[in-house]
Order: sequence, then structure tokens, then C-alpha cells
Amino acid sequence: MQVDRKVPIWEHLGIVAGGGLLPLILAREASTNGKAVNVACFHEFTDQNWDGFQTRNFTPEEIAPILSYFQETGVDTVVFGGQVSRPDFGVYNPEGLKPLDRSGLLAAARQGDDPLLRSIITLFEGSGFTVLGTADIAPKHMMPMGYISNCKVPEYALDDARFASEIAQKIGALDIGQGAVVCDGVVLAVEAQEGTARMLARCAELPTELRGTKEHRRGVFAKTAKPGQDRRIDLPVLGVSTIEDVAHAGLAGLVLEAGAVILLEVEAIKEAADRLGLFILGVEAD
Repeated sequence: MQVDRKVPIWEHLGIVAGGGLLPLILAREASTNGKAVNVACFHEFTDQNWDGFQTRNFTPEEIAPILSYFQETGVDTVVFGGQVSRPDFGVYNPEGLKPLDRSGLLAAARQGDDPLLRSIITLFEGSGFTVLGTADIAPKHMMPMGYISNCKVPEYALDDARFASEIAQKIGALDIGQGAVVCDGVVLAVEAQEGTARMLARCAELPTELRGTKEHRRGVFAKTAKPGQDRRIDLPVLGVSTIEDVAHAGLAGLVLEAGAVILLEVEAIKEAADRLGLFILGVEAD
């Protein structure tokens, strides 16, 4: 588990928003707690209704303009949330950044996603912003320890749950992905750049000799953070659609790293798991 850190006092949140529900969750949580909010929307990806919030549109390449927007509007703290496709940093020249910042960002991009994201956080911190994570803004949306479903891990799935978690951590350490599926001790799939939905779709296409069915569920989907990653950005996110995809693949349930997986619609996720007969268990990474 990540060591607790002290969160500084803040009053004005800037959200760097991609697609999906998470950025709007962060905005609503901050606003409910009396904080001012400005949103930098990646307009090609954001798909939420931002009525009631101050927004401005950007592309993922426009880091310097986003920094200026947040400085102009009085933002003191920044959070990142939502889905964004990786920009083509091979031809990317982030306008307005100092040459040293540009070279560092491009070098980090060539090393993988995690170094790139760390470099972006460093740029925001170097511009005077505090960078927080979802756990700081919306802690009730983080996966807790233990079960959030009425279904429990069946005895026959315990080893698969352990092995799937181990595989997910290992591919995360290699900066490949954050999820894995294991059934009867066999690795059915690991997540890479295609994302969770497509990985689970591949599992659903496998013959039932290798996976479970609706009538006899077998196999476990595991999701963890990348070991050692900065947990303020790019944590795995889980919604109702993932629960439905796990069920469609005939799996028995999900094992998620507690404190490291973001749950979007928490009650809807619980309801879907119980309706479909799946377990959802939060565990420590080790």
C-alpha cells in the first residue's frame, strides 16, 4: 500500500479532463466541498455536460496554454482525470514550454507512459500548482479493502485470484498494463494498449473449455496500479460496463487493489455485481 502523505490546504481546483465520468465526479466533489473549479477539457475526448462549471477547450498537446489558463483563473491545485489517447510525441513540440521542459518531456515519452506522466506532473508542480489525485478529492470512489459485493470468492477461484493479481502487478511493473485474467491457473489475457474492454472481449471469444459460462462461472479478472507509479495520475478506473464485460466473459469475479482502483458509480457497480452473481474483492497489492 502507498504511504500516506499530507494533503496541503487548497481552495481552487483545476481539472485536466479527458473522457468518461471521472472528471465530472471530481468537479462535483470539489464544488460540494465549497471549492472553486475550472476545467481544462480535452475537447476531442470529454463527453460530459459541464453546465455550471467554468471550462475551456484544449488539445492534449497544449500543456503550456493549460498552465496559463489555470494561472489566469487563480487555480492553486490540479487533478487529472479521464481517458485520453496518447499524443504522437514523435512530432510533438509543446508550444510555450522552455527548451529544457520540452526536451525532458520528449525524452520521458520515449521511456513509456509512467515516465511521461511523471514528467507532466513535474511541469505542473514547477509552475506552482499542487497536484493531487482522485483519492484526495473523492476518496469514497476508491476501492476499499474487502468485499463490496454479496457474492464471495468461491474456494475453487482463490488460486486464480492470487495468480491474476500477481500477473497484473508484474505487467504493471513493466509498464505494459494494469489488468489480467486467469482461469484454472491459465493466463487467458493481459491488458496492454487495447484497454480493459477489448481484453475482456477477447476472453469472451475463447472456447468455454478455457473459461467459465453464465451457468458455471470460472476465472478471475484482476486490476492493480502499476507498482511504484505516482498514484495521483493514471490509476485504473472501473465502471458498470466492466462488471458487465466480466460477466459476459463467464468469469466468477474481480479482485482489485484496494486504494488504487477508482470506482465510478459505486452503488451501481455493487448492484450489477450482485445481479450478475460476481464477487468484487479489494486486496492489498502484496
